[in-house]
Order: sequence, then C-alpha cells, then structure tokens
Amino acid sequence: MNVIKRVKDNFMLLNIPKHKNILFQILKDIYSDTSISPFLGFKGGTAAYMFHDLSRFSVDLDFDLLNTDEEENVFSRIEGIVKKYGQIKESRIKRHNLFFLLSYEEKAQNIKVEINRRSFGSEYELKTSLGVSMLVMNRDDMFAHKLMAMYERMGRSNRDIYDVWFFLKNNWPINKKIVINRSEVSFGNFLNKCIGKLEDMPERSILSGIGELLDQKQKVWAKEHLKEDTIFLLRLLLDAEGG
Repeated sequence: MNVIKRVKDNFMLLNIPKHKNILFQILKDIYSDTSISPFLGFKGGTAAYMFHDLSRFSVDLDFDLLNTDEEENVFSRIEGIVKKYGQIKESRIKRHNLFFLLSYEEKAQNIKVEINRRSFGSEYELKTSLGVSMLVMNRDDMFAHKLMAMYERMGRSNRDIYDVWFFLKNNWPINKKIVINRSEVSFGNFLNKCIGKLEDMPERSILSGIGELLDQKQKVWAKEHLKEDTIFLLRLLLDAEGG
C-alpha cells in the first residue's frame, strides 16, 4: 500500500503509518483512563480495522457514550487527551454527539473523534490490542449500524459501501432489530431500499470518500466491482430473508 496519499477533497496528505500511530496512542490514552474508559464503546471502521481485519485503512475514532451522566467528564477528559497530539480545530457538544477535530501536523489528514450520545441498545465486549483492553462493539451490532450509515451517507462517504461489502463477504452476523428500530421499516424492506439506492448511484462516484484508504489494486477492483458485488450480496441476504 502507498503510505502517503493526497486526499483530494481538501488537498491534505495521509501518511498512513504516522496517522495509525497517533490513532492508537489516543486509543491507549482513552482506555488507560479509568475515569472514562468504562463509559466508552469503541465502534466503526477503525474498530473493525483493528480487531476484525477490515481490509482498508480507517482515519477516525468513533465511540458510543454508555452513560450520559458522564457526558461532561468524558468531554473534558477526551479534550485533554486529544490536545496532546496537536491542535484541536474544533471541539463541541452537538445534538447527537461529542465532536473533536484534531490537526496533528500542517497539511496532514485530520483526525475526527466522535462520541455518539444516542442509545440503540448495542452491546460491547472486552478486547485487547497492543496490551490495551477496550470495550468494542459486537460484530452483529457493528454491521447493523454500518448498513444504516451506508444508506444515510451513500454518495458522500462510500467507505460505508466497502465496509458493508466486507462484512457481507465474510458472513458477519447482523442485528436485524437495530436496523428495524432505526429505519422503522421491516428488515427486508430496508434491504430493498439499500439495493435501490445503490443501483441509482452514479458509477463515477464509487470511490468518493474511500479512494485514499485503499491500495492501488483495491482501488482498481472497487471502481470496477464494488457496486455490483455489494448489490449481489445484499440480494443474497434479501433472498435468505424470503424477500
């Protein structure tokens, strides 16, 4: 994999080894802080990359806040951790999450740290990486949320399409209850909506939000096959549902 890439959207450089090093240091600091570590569930692309061999790089850190009474404490402690690694360009409590934007080097890809404040009934398990124990979202819940993210952000952040393809290809279980509760339609109906939206997406935009996270061989494959392969695997899942 080319380790230094230009991110087209903002003309920043992504140095994968350095970016990964800082991501992991922030994670170590967070989960070594016992005043907040019990209240944060690690999830998303970086969690899948670290613990489940997701075959693309991931640039941000995503968590669920497991106790909203700890919101102010978590916000303060995370801000203190993140600022050790560079300049915080943004830190604020949004409607649905706590948000931090870190610039660790001029012209380098920023790191987003987002902590979701909404509860969807997800579950987490204790996992260890590099000697650090972390609460990590279960695979079936991670798949459910990623499927929702793919539908909601399609065309803007197509890394979600790649992740859904990866989870489907590797036969991950999926928590259908989360999908049903979040989408407010049946699971089969939601799969049909995902397939329809994918079919309508222009071929030229398939690498949007993901191209810099793949090596050249993966990028060529994704451009030619990601859309059609994901649709095929979603149809298989739909067929298994009797849809």
